[in-house]
Amino acid sequence: MTTPPGWHADPEGSAQLRWWDGQQWTTALQPDPMKPTASEHLSGLPADPASGGSSRKKWPWFVAAGVVLLVVIGAVNSANKTSDDVADAQAATTTQSSAVEKAPIIPKATITTVLPPPPPPPAPVVPMATTEPVTPRPTAPAAPKTTERASGQTGMTGGQRNAVRAANSYLDVTAFSREGLIEQLEFEDYSSEDAAFAVDYIAPDWNEQASLAAEDYLDVMAFSRQGLIDQLVFGGFTPEQAQYGVDQTGL
Repeated sequence: MTTPPGWHADPEGSAQLRWWDGQQWTTALQPDPMKPTASEHLSGLPADPASGGSSRKKWPWFVAAGVVLLVVIGAVNSANKTSDDVADAQAATTTQSSAVEKAPIIPKATITTVLPPPPPPPAPVVPMATTEPVTPRPTAPAAPKTTERASGQTGMTGGQRNAVRAANSYLDVTAFSREGLIEQLEFEDYSSEDAAFAVDYIAPDWNEQASLAAEDYLDVMAFSRQGLIDQLVFGGFTPEQAQYGVDQTGL
């Protein structure tokens, strides 16, 4: 059981009371009111018969001296208690200051925001071919008479002669409509006049070209009959040529 703070019998054996602060004994002392003081002992003694009435005249001085002594002792004890309290307060303040100074500084946690990866770019949209695909196809070479006519013809300009050669080369690779072959030559920077001259000079069978183009389209993807006719018309063939070409495929 912990003894509460207060005045208690001096454990060192003195006749006074010593202050207990709840944890340890201090140096503060005060007289024990339960024990008679020296003045009380003196006042209790019988008067000396030889001295007569003089002893009764001296006892007030002893009482006054005892009171003064008690006041002095109380002042000293109060001063000691105050000094001890101030020392204890200073020690507690120093301990708290040391604890504050020694407390480790914990850095704030760094929050890292992880951003999600950017979405992949959309896949490019491949538009459907609007012209006949240029797919190498083994075909019979152009008729020798056409080549002889093109090579032996006199009176052609250099541009017309080269346009005729280019047109024959394109027809060796894939099928073209008249309009599509002219546009292909113009795409190669031949003039519109030279391109039209070369195509009309060669004058291939456009119905046969429509049949070959229809077969090429069916090799690439599936078509309905009307869809294949529309595709051939879109490629520059006339409706009659497209109809003939689709009929030859048996669709």
